[in-house]
Amino acid sequence: MKAFLYYGIFFSIISSVYSQPPIIEGKLYNSTRGEAIYMPIGRISFADKVVAFSIGKPQANEEFSNPEEALGEPNYTHYKLPRYVSLGCKGQLIVEFTDNGFIDMDGPDLYVWEVGPSEEDFLFEISKDGKQWRSLGIIQGGKSFIDIAPVVKKKREVFYFVRITDIEKICTGNTPGVDIDAVGTISGVIKIDLNADVLFDSAQFYLKPEALEVIENLAHKILKVGMAEILVEGHTDSDGSEAYNVNLSQQRANSVLKKLKEHLNEGEFLYITEAFGELKPITTNKTEAGKQQNRRVEIIVLPHKDFYKKKGK
Repeated sequence: MKAFLYYGIFFSIISSVYSQPPIIEGKLYNSTRGEAIYMPIGRISFADKVVAFSIGKPQANEEFSNPEEALGEPNYTHYKLPRYVSLGCKGQLIVEFTDNGFIDMDGPDLYVWEVGPSEEDFLFEISKDGKQWRSLGIIQGGKSFIDIAPVVKKKREVFYFVRITDIEKICTGNTPGVDIDAVGTISGVIKIDLNADVLFDSAQFYLKPEALEVIENLAHKILKVGMAEILVEGHTDSDGSEAYNVNLSQQRANSVLKKLKEHLNEGEFLYITEAFGELKPITTNKTEAGKQQNRRVEIIVLPHKDFYKKKGK
C-alpha cells in the first residue's frame, strides 16, 4: 500500500459542508493538435479563477483580452472567435485551481491549450500559495504537456497556481502574445474542507448529530475510489494557546476519522491524522468571518493510480 502513486482530484467545499461534491467522471478532450487527452476528473480538471492579469504591449484587441476566457474547459474553435485570451507581448496571467489541485505523477501533470494559428512559446511557473514560484522554463506552444517533476521537492506537494508569461515570440496582428484557451491538470488530490462550526460545538470535539449525515455522504464518495490513502487534518482559529489549539484540532481530526471509518467498510484504505491548530490559516484571524473559515477539518484522499486509468483499458 505504501507504494501508491499519489494521483488524484481536488475539490473544495468551503462555504458549507452540505455542498455536494461534483460528479467525478473522466473525459476526453482534443488538444490543440487534435490528439485526444484523457482528463481523469473531467470537467473539474481546469483552472477556474483569475488571480492576476498583466496585459503586455502591444496588447491584443479588446475582445481577445478577457482573462476569464482562459478558465474552465477548452472551447476554442477558430482564431477569429474570442474564446481565448491573448496576453500581449510580455503579458502575464496567473490562474488558480480552486476546486482542483495537482501533484507530480509519472508522465505529464498538466496541459495548456495554447491556441491560434501560430505556436507561441511561454514561460511556465507553478506555486503552492501564489507567492513562491517554481519555474519549469520555456514551454513550446502547441505541444504543451507539462511534467512538474523537475521542481517537486517532496512527496505530496500540492500546487494550486499557474503563472504564464509571454516571451515576445510574435508581437504583431490582432492577438499578439501567447493565446490561452484553458489550463488543465491530469493529476491532483481529492480535498474536502469541512466547516468545524457545523461539525462541532464551540471548543468541543464530539460530532453534532447533523454532522453524521455529512460524513456518511462523503464516505460514499470515497468508496468509489476503492483504494487510497486518507489524510484527515484538523485546523483551528487563533483563539487560545498554540498547544490548546493543536490538541483540539487533533481530537477533532480523530472524531471525524473514527466516524468516516465506520462507513468505509469496503475497499483498501490507509489512514493518517495530522493536527495543525492555528498554524495553517486559509484567511485572516482578525475577523469573526475569517476565524470561522479557519476552523475546519480537511479530508485529503490520495487514490491509487488505477483509479485514473481510462475506463476500458
